[in-house]
Amino acid sequence: MRILYDAFFILFGVMYVPYLLIKRKYHKEFVQRFGVLPESVTDVKRPVWIHAVSVGEANLAVKAASMMKNDIPGLKIVVSTTTQTGNSIVRSKGEGVVDAVFYFPLDFSAVVAKVVKLIDPRLFMMIETEIWPNLIDELSSKGVPVVMANGRISDSSFNNYMKIRFIMRRVLAKVDLFCMQTGRDAARIKSMGAPGDRVHVTGNMKFDEVAKGISVKGFSMEDLGFDAVDRVIVAGSTHFSEEEALIDVFKELKEKHEGLKLVLAPRHVERSDAIEIYIKKSGIKHHRFSDVLEGKVPRDDDVLLVDTIGHLKDIYGIATLIFVGGSLVKKGGQNPIEGARLGKAVVFGPHMFNFKEVAELFVEAEGAVRADGKDHLVDLFGALLDDDGRRERIALNAERVIGENSGALGRTVRLVEPLLGS
Repeated sequence: MRILYDAFFILFGVMYVPYLLIKRKYHKEFVQRFGVLPESVTDVKRPVWIHAVSVGEANLAVKAASMMKNDIPGLKIVVSTTTQTGNSIVRSKGEGVVDAVFYFPLDFSAVVAKVVKLIDPRLFMMIETEIWPNLIDELSSKGVPVVMANGRISDSSFNNYMKIRFIMRRVLAKVDLFCMQTGRDAARIKSMGAPGDRVHVTGNMKFDEVAKGISVKGFSMEDLGFDAVDRVIVAGSTHFSEEEALIDVFKELKEKHEGLKLVLAPRHVERSDAIEIYIKKSGIKHHRFSDVLEGKVPRDDDVLLVDTIGHLKDIYGIATLIFVGGSLVKKGGQNPIEGARLGKAVVFGPHMFNFKEVAELFVEAEGAVRADGKDHLVDLFGALLDDDGRRERIALNAERVIGENSGALGRTVRLVEPLLGS
């Protein structure tokens, strides 16, 4: 089996290297993927090895490392990543927590054998579903516990895995612990061949990325220049062209919904002047949040432009609806949990790929609503503004989803630590 798998990898490599050169993704540290590791990695004695593919997993790797080191003084942890962005995040956020960072080896038997020998890990933890047969086989042969953390099996992945179930069963038998996000993920990994007694539902660790608590200060409707009976759409962390779309949507909704207000909080506040130009062209009366902080609070304006940093969470409390920015354009969205924690109905656009798993959990549980685009947003906002009961149900469903998933990181670490031995 290894010979066939390695033959596939050689064929893959022949096509992969030209792709890297064409896309300019080759970098000086790429040799690490062939097992050429720096001394900063090989000098770390008997570490826990955590693998994180990219941005989201890298953040979780740092948090898991921090929690494990708090529980076990003297524990050493190294983290591998696949992408340069993930690598940079671990280096910056993991300073003082992660002992070394490197690029994940290609799953070629000779390469992974070399890397496992050089690192000599106490335990290997893969965040999310990173199933690499040769690496898992090599770790298992050396008696190194293997853990899948925050495991998730998408519909397409599940269908593909089931086509090679005879291979997956052999590979998954060598994994010591499966910490899956949901009951459905747990059932799927068992169907693929994972031993049932090793599978646990721990929740989605990404729900632990948002701190608990509503806000530090909070603002009332009157503080912001609105009347207590007004209804407010708060659009947080918006990107270029979203503001224009939202203003257009707001103008159309305003004709049918008296007392409707809009708060625009751009992701990059240095764009406030450019956004203000469009607001003025639209003929809508507005003021800035910096005016509010200075005690200048007009009473007849319809739009509040947030031109300061760090106040969005304090403003969310007055929202009737919250729109997650970066999702109407292809920026990947923002974490919808912060707004949902406040008991608000959350809406986002079609482009939530940076928070795909979290967004899907909310949508499937009817704890948030996804708009297909600008035109759909008009109808969706209008329907939600007219239906107090639906907004309340969305908020309650979101609260349930958050409750089911919060604490996933702690549950995972508690299951992992006994595998570390003395």
